[in-house]
Amino acid sequence: MIAPQEKWLNLAWYATLVAALLFGVWSVRDFGWKIVWEASPFLLEGLGVSWMLAVSSVILGMTAGIILAAARLYGVWGVRHAAIIYIETIRAVPQIMVIFWVYFSMPVLTGVAMSAWPAGVLALSMIASAYLAEVVRSGLMSVPRIQRESAYSAGLSRTASFIYIVLPQALRNMLPALIAHFVMMFKLTSVIYIIGLIDFFRAVILVNNRDFAPYALYLTAGIVYFICNYSLSRVIKRFDPKYTVTA
Repeated sequence: MIAPQEKWLNLAWYATLVAALLFGVWSVRDFGWKIVWEASPFLLEGLGVSWMLAVSSVILGMTAGIILAAARLYGVWGVRHAAIIYIETIRAVPQIMVIFWVYFSMPVLTGVAMSAWPAGVLALSMIASAYLAEVVRSGLMSVPRIQRESAYSAGLSRTASFIYIVLPQALRNMLPALIAHFVMMFKLTSVIYIIGLIDFFRAVILVNNRDFAPYALYLTAGIVYFICNYSLSRVIKRFDPKYTVTA
């Protein structure tokens, strides 16, 4: 139950925020908003690409992250160290370098040309898998050992106890952190334009290069990214009101 004083403070905060946004829009009313409106279908198409990149990379990265976390915690000597090397390498280098590695190095190593879309999805999925592997590992370690021992005593194998006992509890514990990493991956899609993929940020750049309205276009980009990421942060608070997004 929200206290009346806290409720009024929240209303005052939102009213101030709306007033500030309206004043900001009024003060930049002559900065080329017509160009933004005319280019809105193209910008929305780019925004859809950004969302597809973020969702695809998180789904694939989460799948790989579970495997990496399990390998790091329960794998044999060679498998465990391979997982550690992969995770620490991806986390230690600049994310833009991973994108370049995939886009420029994979065709050289495999002899198969790679277009911007699969290269972008693969690079972002690799980045997501390394970070989500540590989230999953923390979630697995948060499950009490007695849970696994009880599963073993009930006759479940190690694989069955991991899938049916440990993993569901771990996912519940790490759900806020997973959504926070989704916020991070959505922001990271703005870097993928460097390999020619027309995401939302690339669409803004192309429109600005054609019509030159940097104030309106980049302000619009900032507002759109803020709305998307703030909405995701509100989703986190639905699961855990004490959780704050720091990604």
